Amino acid sequence: MMILSTIPILRSRSCSCWFFHSWTPDRLATEVVNESLHDVPPTEAYLAAKGRQLDPVLRRYLESLLTTPFTFFEVLACDPGTGMILRDVMMREEHAVTERSGSQGMRPGDLLFGQLASVDRLTMLEASNGFAIPPIEKAPIIQLRAQIASAYPVITHQVLRDWDFELLELFHEIADRLFNPRLPILQNTDGELLSLQKLVFDLNVSPRAAFDALKHLALDESEEDLLADATRDAENKLTRVRFSWMKRGNTKHAEWDNTVLGWIGIDGRRLIAEVNSEARADAIRKKIETALREDVRYRATEIQSPEKMLADRRAAGGAPPEERNELAEHPEVRKKISAMMSAHWEHWVNQPIPILGNQTPMEAIKNPDGREIVESIVIQAERDGRSPQLQTDEDVFRRLRERLGLDAATTAKN
Repeated sequence: MMILSTIPILRSRSCSCWFFHSWTPDRLATEVVNESLHDVPPTEAYLAAKGRQLDPVLRRYLESLLTTPFTFFEVLACDPGTGMILRDVMMREEHAVTERSGSQGMRPGDLLFGQLASVDRLTMLEASNGFAIPPIEKAPIIQLRAQIASAYPVITHQVLRDWDFELLELFHEIADRLFNPRLPILQNTDGELLSLQKLVFDLNVSPRAAFDALKHLALDESEEDLLADATRDAENKLTRVRFSWMKRGNTKHAEWDNTVLGWIGIDGRRLIAEVNSEARADAIRKKIETALREDVRYRATEIQSPEKMLADRRAAGGAPPEERNELAEHPEVRKKISAMMSAHWEHWVNQPIPILGNQTPMEAIKNPDGREIVESIVIQAERDGRSPQLQTDEDVFRRLRERLGLDAATTAKN
């Protein structure tokens, strides 16, 4: 069998190691010269043929690879360039791993897929996926663990080797999500499918009369504020104004006092309403036609897809990075973002979350698996909260951990 002479002695950084240490020629799908090699991993065949000629340490190293499975690990601690403390997510075992290159760029909470090798009290990372899997991807791993645990009283190395195809398939799904992200199903804050719609009307009344008929849609905003940026003619008559259409509260965010549903613009004898869903388009048309009756005539609706919107935004480039960073550093902006994020996480603990099977975080933490998923979400949130766009005071997450009964974060700046 030609493959035997090509088995690498040095550790591979690719999950192709699975082919040598775990894969076996299937009797129905694979042809081999020697029938006895069916259902035998190449490494095992190599040891049977050449094992006595190998250095004893190398032989024990290869033997360990025939029993340890490919699985998922969580980084508990990391000393870049030296090693890591890894926790086998499936078996809940911790390992002190000597690792030079693989430990570079890893942070506590990161996940990786690979295989460990142990010899003479030294544990090394035989193979890994070569990139950090973010904490938010831990949920499907725990779900697979629960599926395996439902079939076996104890998850052992052999059990995981029997489930190697399922583990590999999950890893490939995660890698595909990370490197080939799909456009998500976009929704507005009411859970409606995103559809940018611009409704155009002709007016048979003055801009001022139209404004007076519709200004109640801005809720408690004062007329003075609504007209602050309005345009007037030489006789001080209103010619152009734009204001928000609002409602009280929010379907998804209980901490919000109100929700901006869209925008209404009056320009001479033309009225334009801009919304982001079909349901809101229907609602605002009814409100406008009810308020103005025979003084308004609907003309058309322009609909823009989310894909085109994103493409246009990319083409435009948006604000330069330095301008965005400068804005994010403004004290008032930082204070506002922090307050919004604080309110979000304050209410988040009691909101049903799809990734938790529509349980709330407070409900999910009562179950060990749910608790792990919740903590992985919190770790991801702590990381995101340190970005300029979502910068959030560390006390927000400290209080969040206290409410959920989670241990304090071990590395605040990692």
